[in-house]
Amino acid sequence: MALAGGLSANHGISNHKVQARVDLMVAQKAALAVLTEMASTRRPFNRDQARAARKTLKGTTEKIPKRFRRPHRDPHSLAKPAVWHNWDDFTRHAERANAAANGLNTRTLVDLRRSLPALIQSCTACHDEYKEPGHEFTTH
Repeated sequence: MALAGGLSANHGISNHKVQARVDLMVAQKAALAVLTEMASTRRPFNRDQARAARKTLKGTTEKIPKRFRRPHRDPHSLAKPAVWHNWDDFTRHAERANAAANGLNTRTLVDLRRSLPALIQSCTACHDEYKEPGHEFTTH
């Protein structure tokens, strides 16, 4: 299952570094959607698909600081300037997201339901602080 394959959301973004951030977040959103749909039983629990989504989230959350290291600009970016003004805090948020992704337990539906809220909370906390409200197509 290729969670990130073909999921680029360009929407007029001309800066390739900003596009790389968007692609990272789009891949995370797709993987998280798989897990939340399983947790809510809108999608049947499938251990292999859940593990693939977990693997995507582990890899992408680890890359957040690298993708945001420089304040590349694009009119369509939803990243607040606060990301770079509060870099230490931003990276702590990314570390928490990565720890939560690593803590996802996809062995059973019950395990997924117990471990998924920590990841959702870490994503939401970071977005509340560092993402401009905007279009649903992307998270950054």
